[in-house]
Amino acid sequence: MTIQGKLLQTLIFGICSLALFSVNLVFGEADNEKSLFQRSNPEEFKAAPQLDDPRTILQNVPRFTIVKRIPYLEEIGYYPCTDCHGEDQPPNANIRVLEEDHEDVNLVHGKGRFWCLTCHATENRDNLRSLKNQPISFDDSYLLCGQCHFQRQKDFFEGGHGKRKDHWQGEKILYNCTECHNPHVPQIKPRKPVAIPKIRPGIKHSQPAIHPTPKPWVQKED
Repeated sequence: MTIQGKLLQTLIFGICSLALFSVNLVFGEADNEKSLFQRSNPEEFKAAPQLDDPRTILQNVPRFTIVKRIPYLEEIGYYPCTDCHGEDQPPNANIRVLEEDHEDVNLVHGKGRFWCLTCHATENRDNLRSLKNQPISFDDSYLLCGQCHFQRQKDFFEGGHGKRKDHWQGEKILYNCTECHNPHVPQIKPRKPVAIPKIRPGIKHSQPAIHPTPKPWVQKED
């Protein structure tokens, strides 16, 4: 047998062995043995419990103060919501194109899975609402965002995501998610990097220092 034939025979044997091993993983060696790759029964799934009070999660995270968001909303005329959405205007749950007052709102968040009343409360219109229909203040909108973006919320609490006010030492003051993200279109558009500042007149341009690349594997001669 030639070398090519032996290689082909070895390759075929390896493929068959791998296929047999995969079958054992999927179906198990015995009827009562569950494979690592066997799909679970959806009927056995249990929904993750939602907190009765969204603020309960704050008991297990580093202490911080949040920058209030409502004053800004009042400044731009978007708060309180009850100035327009009063008792004479009950909430309309029909998904539609907004033509009055909020015609500038383009709801991209969720890619069609959300509607205004998914996040905005229907009873107390000056609040947001959790998945269990609990009121959440606009000042605490990070609690609402964290219901879906829980990994980002964890990073937010630990200082790995978000924006901190003033400095990195002393009291921990954090900006809300909506300080950087538009809640209706949360994706941040790419921006061009800032150009290198021009050298002021009278200052001589200096070449940057070039340091040699360290090579620890090269032994120095005595």
